[in-house]
Amino acid sequence: MLFVLLVTYLKGPLPEELLQAHRDWLYPQFERGTFLLSGGLDAIGDRPPSAIALFESDSIEEAQELVDSEPLFNAGAVTHQVVPFVPRVRAASLDDRFPADVASVALVG
Repeated sequence: MLFVLLVTYLKGPLPEELLQAHRDWLYPQFERGTFLLSGGLDAIGDRPPSAIALFESDSIEEAQELVDSEPLFNAGAVTHQVVPFVPRVRAASLDDRFPADVASVALVG
């Protein structure tokens, strides 16, 4: 099943050690193929800075358990919501849609 993770930042700026803990948690999710895409959303009007991620999990319960282990959430720096996602249409080649500076993490194994 696919899920969208909606993240809202409550605190900022975040200390580098917390950001590193987040990266240390996030990058292995990409290496395992669990996370497919993630990125930030700029603040607009009253909406605070936020982020989204697209990821796979076997159930909403497992998805929630996974994201509840994320360091920014555990530090109280963000809130998050897991939403089931049902794709209907996609571009024929997503790789061509992103510039070279969008990081790509290869699957391990």
